[in-house]
Amino acid sequence: MDFVNPGLVYGLYAAGLTVFGVLYTFSLKKAGLKPLCALWTVLFGTVLAVVCARLFFLLPALAFGGAPWDFGYFVSLRADEMSFTGGCAGFALGAFLAAKACREEVKPALDTMAVPGCLLVAFARLAETGIGYVNMGEMPSFLPAAWPFAVLNGWGLPELSVSTLSALAALLIALWLQLEGKKTAVPGIRFEKAAWMLCAVQLFLEMLCTTSSWIPFVISFIHYEQVLCAVILLAIMIRRTVITKKAGPLILTVLMIGLNALMQFVQDKPYLFPLPEGTDLATLSVVVFALTSVGLVAAWILSERAQSPSCGTSSKGI
Repeated sequence: MDFVNPGLVYGLYAAGLTVFGVLYTFSLKKAGLKPLCALWTVLFGTVLAVVCARLFFLLPALAFGGAPWDFGYFVSLRADEMSFTGGCAGFALGAFLAAKACREEVKPALDTMAVPGCLLVAFARLAETGIGYVNMGEMPSFLPAAWPFAVLNGWGLPELSVSTLSALAALLIALWLQLEGKKTAVPGIRFEKAAWMLCAVQLFLEMLCTTSSWIPFVISFIHYEQVLCAVILLAIMIRRTVITKKAGPLILTVLMIGLNALMQFVQDKPYLFPLPEGTDLATLSVVVFALTSVGLVAAWILSERAQSPSCGTSSKGI
C-alpha cells in the first residue's frame, strides 16, 4: 500500500521543509552563524533522510528473512516501507555534514536547529495520515472520528491516527524548547534534549499502534521503531554519563526501557503473569507505558542538572 492522499503527503512535506528552512535560516543568522547552512541542511538532510529511512526499515526485514533479495525492492521508495526514526537520524546526519561543509561549529548549529527540527517532525508525522494503512490504533470515544485524529482503515472505518498524536507531541516539545530559551552555555545540549524528548514520547506512542508497516515488530512482540528510539536514548545517556560522571540518570533510563519491554512481554503472554481478578490489562499497560516515558523525561532532567555549571560539571567534550 502506498499513498492514499498524495496531495496531503507531498503538501505537508513541502510545507514542513519550507517552515524549517525559513526558521533555521533566521535562527542561524541570529546566532551569528552562516544562514547558508540551512540550505545545505535541507539538501543533505532530505537525501539522507530517505536513504536512512529505507535502510533502517530493511535491516530487520533482511535479518528476519522477510525481504526479497531483489534490487528493485532494495531501492523501492514506498511510503509505508520507511522507518521514521531512521529518517530523523538521516536528517540529523545531513545537518551535521552541512555544518561541516559550511565550516561552522557543529554543536551550536545543531542547537539552533532544535526548534525548527521539532516543527519539521510535526509536519512529517502529520503527513503520515495521508499514507496507507500505517500507525493506526483503536479509536477512543473522546476524540472526534475525523481527520486529523482519525483515518479510515481498509474497511472504511475510522481508527486513531497515532501519527497525529506524535505531531502534537513534537509541537509541544518545540514550544517547551522555545519558551525555555538557551539557558545553558553547554553546546549541543539543546539538540540532545530535543532528540531525547521525541524518542521518550514515541516510546509510549508506538504502543498505541495496532497497525503499522508490514514489519513493525522485532523479537516477536517489541515494535521496531521502539528499539531504534531506545538505542538513541541509551547512546545519548551513556555519552552524558561519561561526561557528568553521574550514573543515576543512566540507571533510571535502563530501568524505564526495561519496564517498557517487560510490560510488552506481559501483554504478549499474559498467562505467564497472573494478575489480580478484574485487572484491565489494556488500561494497566497504557498507564505503565506512560509512566516509563515520564520516567525518561525525569532521567533527562536529572542528567541536565548534573551537567549544569552550578554543579561544577565541565562542558569540555560536550
